[in-house]
Amino acid sequence: MKKLILLAGVVVAQAFAVSAFAQGEVGAVKKPAPVTKATPEEKAAGKAHRKAEGTAAIKEQPPGEVGAVPATTSKSNMSKEDKAAARAARKSETAAANKAGTLPKSGEVGPTK
Repeated sequence: MKKLILLAGVVVAQAFAVSAFAQGEVGAVKKPAPVTKATPEEKAAGKAHRKAEGTAAIKEQPPGEVGAVPATTSKSNMSKEDKAAARAARKSETAAANKAGTLPKSGEVGPTK
């Protein structure tokens, strides 16, 4: 019985000790540092500075590194006229197949890639 009461006393003492130390000193509340709002001009200047740094960093990256911007290349060496002629041919072929009623449900006419 003595051991049980002694154990309970130790547990209660530890519970009060922890909460007492957690409170700290009375009246010693630290206030956060005052925050000064940035003006729109300062925000714009910071944004321009970060953008310039980012642009320079991307240009300095070696090719093939993650985040590097690939050089744009033309996907096709066909001229605009050739593309327009091919588009017109596909359109007329599809219109003829539709008029004849032989257009498949998928809507694709001719060989697919």
